[in-house]
Amino acid sequence: MLLITVNLIRDSIISVLDQNFPDISIYEEELAEDFEEPCFFVKLLSASQEQLLGQRYQRFHFFDLHYYGGSNGNLHDMAEQLYDKMELISVDGRLVRGTGMRHEIVDGVLHFFVAYNFYVLRRAESDRLMQSMKQEGYVRG
Repeated sequence: MLLITVNLIRDSIISVLDQNFPDISIYEEELAEDFEEPCFFVKLLSASQEQLLGQRYQRFHFFDLHYYGGSNGNLHDMAEQLYDKMELISVDGRLVRGTGMRHEIVDGVLHFFVAYNFYVLRRAESDRLMQSMKQEGYVRG
């Protein structure tokens, strides 16, 4: 199976945010009680997998990027930038496209939603072969 994992996708998102917004703090797991604005919080909402055909699967990863950054104008400006920056991320050397992007502001916090979906091909487990086999044949005459 491909080695793209949820953690690799999350790390790639954090890397894109860090490269494009180096002065903004990024929290991965939990938002600290004493956090300072502006900051991002990267949250995996859900992940799922569907079998398509044979050994082919499709994986879905839905993220909510929270941004704490002041006024609604600032939050909408950040959303515009995120639409551009989160469209393609590099995960383990492969580009993965963000889909289903949308945003909303709830209680002064920007919620930017994005999904990263990709196909996975599992390798079929090969059966163990016998070490050797002796076969004899006779012809009746």
